[in-house]
Amino acid sequence: MEKQVPIPDPYIARMDSGISRLSRRAFSIARRWPRSLPAFARIAVRQGIAERLRAENRERGIPVPAFMIVSVTRACNLNCAGCYSRATEIRERDEGRPGEMGFDRLSRVIGEGASLGVSFVLLAGGEPLVRIRELIDLARANPSVAFPVFTNGTLIDDEAVLLLARTRNLIPILSVEGRLEATDGRRGGGVYAAARARMEKLRRAGVFFGVSFTVMKSNAAELVSRDFVRELYSAGAGVFFYNEYTPVAVGTEGLCVSPEERSALLADLEALRGEFAALFMAFPGDEDKFGGCLSASRGFVHVAPDGRLEACPFAPFGDTSARDQPLAEALRSPLLAAIRSHHDELAETSGGCSLWNRRDWAESLIH
Repeated sequence: MEKQVPIPDPYIARMDSGISRLSRRAFSIARRWPRSLPAFARIAVRQGIAERLRAENRERGIPVPAFMIVSVTRACNLNCAGCYSRATEIRERDEGRPGEMGFDRLSRVIGEGASLGVSFVLLAGGEPLVRIRELIDLARANPSVAFPVFTNGTLIDDEAVLLLARTRNLIPILSVEGRLEATDGRRGGGVYAAARARMEKLRRAGVFFGVSFTVMKSNAAELVSRDFVRELYSAGAGVFFYNEYTPVAVGTEGLCVSPEERSALLADLEALRGEFAALFMAFPGDEDKFGGCLSASRGFVHVAPDGRLEACPFAPFGDTSARDQPLAEALRSPLLAAIRSHHDELAETSGGCSLWNRRDWAESLIH
């Protein structure tokens, strides 16, 4: 593949400094979990090295992102309404895509990402804990990389808690949609109670964990209410992820928050950061501060279960794969480069993902 000429991005330094601040704050917050401090210290110290590696690779024409989202499987034991992963699985099957990567391929891709300067590997699914022992091995092989793993929590049994307690850089992030009515209404009966029971197991074991929400019109107010946040904070949560719903499933556009509701959400999160010793993160968040869309390796990239590199989990457009070639080569994707060159035109809109809202344009780049 022809080497790409790097285009200077004036927002990169702002992103890197934000990542360093995030790591330092995470280390400070982790004092509530003393046994996690060594792992968080390693992660924080490594950020300077990772930042330098990313800069060196950008000069070589390899756009290495700070965040790599890896969907390790499409398998899941739940059937949540409007699930983007299930909708994407149907398309992948219709396209004749290969199945999920085995452990050796997956381990190589993640190891190469760490060596190139990736700071955080976010593990997603499906339900990623169907492969928990492999995830434990991946995290232990890369002890200075943070591995948040987004899970519905139902597979966290006593053995899983023990494994997580011994692997402090693998951080369980339990997904709920609010309290019982909102969570069970989308995820199925008994899911909220199961998630809260798992939180209690993790808290008793001293495991640092977080929570993740899909933000929709119906639950946005509850998710930022002080009573609800305090409830989960007291239950032991140390990080809160707010992910805006993206209508990948046809006919679900009405679930999305409006631009005004997003602005209110971001203001509430800023206030919560001053009230609680926890991390509050929003996706896509206020991308305008960083010059627009952060997908396509500008800030993050998505690795699909079969190894294809895609702009974003919610906008799964890709033309290269790390399955059978080095990650460094796959990152030189012409499609992802074209998307990055238009980052400032991908303004935030209702629908969670501005790139998904321009999917006809993105798909035209492939052809």
